[in-house]
Amino acid sequence: MMKTFCFFLLGLMSGSSLMAVTQARPNILWMIGDDLGTELGCYGNPDVHTPHLDRLAAEGVRYTHFYTTAPVCSSSRSAFMTGMYAQAIHAGDHPTAEADKQPLPTGVRLLSHRFRDVGYVTSNLVEFPAAVGFNGTGKTHWNFSYDGEAFDTKCWADLLGGKPFFAQINFTEPHRLFRAPHRLDPAKVTLPPFYPDHPVVRADWAAYLDDVGQLDRKAGAVLAQLKTDGLEDNTIVVFFSDNGRCHIRDKQFCYEEGLHVPLIIRWPKNFPAPAGFTPGRVDDRLLAAIDLAPTMLAAAGAPMPPAMQGRAFQFGPYVIGFHPVFVNF
Repeated sequence: MMKTFCFFLLGLMSGSSLMAVTQARPNILWMIGDDLGTELGCYGNPDVHTPHLDRLAAEGVRYTHFYTTAPVCSSSRSAFMTGMYAQAIHAGDHPTAEADKQPLPTGVRLLSHRFRDVGYVTSNLVEFPAAVGFNGTGKTHWNFSYDGEAFDTKCWADLLGGKPFFAQINFTEPHRLFRAPHRLDPAKVTLPPFYPDHPVVRADWAAYLDDVGQLDRKAGAVLAQLKTDGLEDNTIVVFFSDNGRCHIRDKQFCYEEGLHVPLIIRWPKNFPAPAGFTPGRVDDRLLAAIDLAPTMLAAAGAPMPPAMQGRAFQFGPYVIGFHPVFVNF
C-alpha cells in the first residue's frame, strides 16, 4: 500500500512544471558510494568515465584529503551518522551481531533524529520515480541499537511537500560483486603502483572502474530528478563514500586507500554559501567523515549538541581533531 501511495504522489507532484519553493532551511541530500576510493575523473583517474560527478565537482567544492574514521562500512557509518567515533559508543566491531548491539549512550543520537527535531523530513531513499531507473539500497549497517524509526520515509515523493528534508541515497556500487557492464579494456587500465601486473588483477581493477562508472550514471539520474522536481536550488548535495575501495591493502585495512574517499559538496543557489565556498574550488584541508554531522547541522542552522566529537568544517575556523566528549554506559 505504501509503495502504491508513493507512486500516486509522484504522479501528482513530479515533473518539470513543479516550481521551486523558497524555504527557511536548505534541503540536504547525501549520495553515498559503497567501497569507493578516489577513482573519479575529477580526482585524476585517467581511465574511469564519471561526467556527472565531475560536473558536480565543477559546480561545487572538491575535497582532496577527506578520510573516513574506519576502513569498513559499519564502524564508519556508525560514526558519520552520530558525529561520534565508533569506539566511543561501543560500535567499533564489524559487524556487530544484533543481539550484541548496545544502545546509544545518553546525549548521543542519530543525525536524522536531530534533523527531525528542527522540522526536517528524513529519508533513507529506496523508491524513486521510474525515470531514475533504479532503487536505493536503504543501507544503514550501524553497530548500535536506537529508539524509534531512524527515518520518516524511504520514498522520493515524500520529499516534494515543501518541507526541508535530510535524505540519503545509498548506492550499491562499487561494492563487490562488480555487476556493471564491462566497458574498459583490462589491458589498457592503469594499475595502482603496488598491485601486481597480472591479467587477473587487471580484469578485477577494470571491473571496479566499470562499477564506478555505473555509480556515476546513477548519481546523474538522481541529480537530474532533483532538478526536474524543482529541488536543485534549495538542496545541498553531498557526495562521499563509506570507506575506501575493496582491494588488497584497501578496505578493512588502515592503509591510505582504505580510508581516503572522495567528498564533493555543491551549495544551492537559494542559500548563501559559507565564506570561500566557490564553484570549482579544490579544498586540500585534512578532514574526517566524523565532521559531516556537525557540518550539516550548522548548514541547517540547527543546535550543535555538546555530545558530538566531530567539528563543523564550514562556517568558521577548523582544526582536525575532536571534542573530548565523555559518555557513560
